[in-house]
Amino acid sequence: MSKSQNLNLNKKEIYWLIGTIVLVLILNLIIFGIDGFKSESVTDINVHDTYFVIANYHFILLFGISIFFAVYLIRVLRQNFKNLMANLVLIISTILLSIIMGGISTIVDSFAQLFSGATIYPPLSTGEMEHKIENNENNFGLITSVIYIIQIVLLIFLAYCGFKTGLNYNKVER
Repeated sequence: MSKSQNLNLNKKEIYWLIGTIVLVLILNLIIFGIDGFKSESVTDINVHDTYFVIANYHFILLFGISIFFAVYLIRVLRQNFKNLMANLVLIISTILLSIIMGGISTIVDSFAQLFSGATIYPPLSTGEMEHKIENNENNFGLITSVIYIIQIVLLIFLAYCGFKTGLNYNKVER
């Protein structure tokens, strides 16, 4: 491969990267509006008597990493893991998506504890010290299990992607 072809390949990768960033910014602008990019903008979730206040940049990061993962997954699968830069962007976005899924699972676990009544404080006026915690039926355990399965699939895909990238990179070097 000549130097000019290598330079065009790098320009193409930069165009793909900039195009994906612009796509993320446009979609975030459509979803959250201009206020979504301000640092003090938050989303309030009211559950019973509890407010969960989450900054919008968390949603923007989740949305952006998901779009990067989807775009580069399609690119890498179409090119059969031959493009090193696309593989590296996919590996980084897979790692970040797995970390974000871990954070989402902790949030779902806290919702499950909130709805199941796990924190029961006995009243002081009763002489009885034992209180049974009643297990209410909710689907948060199922959601948490699905998130863990998604994380396992992402990590298996990450290992496969790293293996294929290493094989293709070694073939190019030789």
